[in-house]
Amino acid sequence: MKISLFGVAAALLLTGASLNAQTETIPRYEVGMNYSWLHVNAANYDYQRTGNGGSGYFEYNLGSIVGLVGDFGGYANTRQGIDQKMMTYMFGPRFNWRHSKLNPYAQFLFGGAYAWDGPGQKQTQNGFATAAGGGLDYNFSNRISFKPIQVEYVMTQLNSMNGFGGHQNDIRYSAGVVFKFGEK
Repeated sequence: MKISLFGVAAALLLTGASLNAQTETIPRYEVGMNYSWLHVNAANYDYQRTGNGGSGYFEYNLGSIVGLVGDFGGYANTRQGIDQKMMTYMFGPRFNWRHSKLNPYAQFLFGGAYAWDGPGQKQTQNGFATAAGGGLDYNFSNRISFKPIQVEYVMTQLNSMNGFGGHQNDIRYSAGVVFKFGEK
């Protein structure tokens, strides 16, 4: 009896959540601009760097839940004696759970990373990159949201550049603003 009551309660909650999502205005496109902090760890965790920068993304919403994202970021580590920069370009799906004021989401992105040294060394490299994580948007209106947090695991494969080894296990934190256009 308890299992069937639990099943009925779960079905009612899921139905209510889907009906609530259907009454919200779903934007066709979203454009986000973020401050981003990237902490890079070598595969053996003995060589680390931290970069500050920015990222931006474009999302095309297929419906209320699934969107397609193109994410582009640039990060610089300019501590004394170190002048390294990296750009990421990744694409993939985002899964939204929309509410009237909050939009939590998870995303899985795949693409590449481009890294280069400063004026003295002139070393550059392209490599594979992937990101998995999520965040939260707070809706001010149907057109503007604030993103207080987005946290992702980012894996990059930049071979032997600056002692990082074959791949890097990174963490990226982002916060910013989201602009929404059109309606689904």
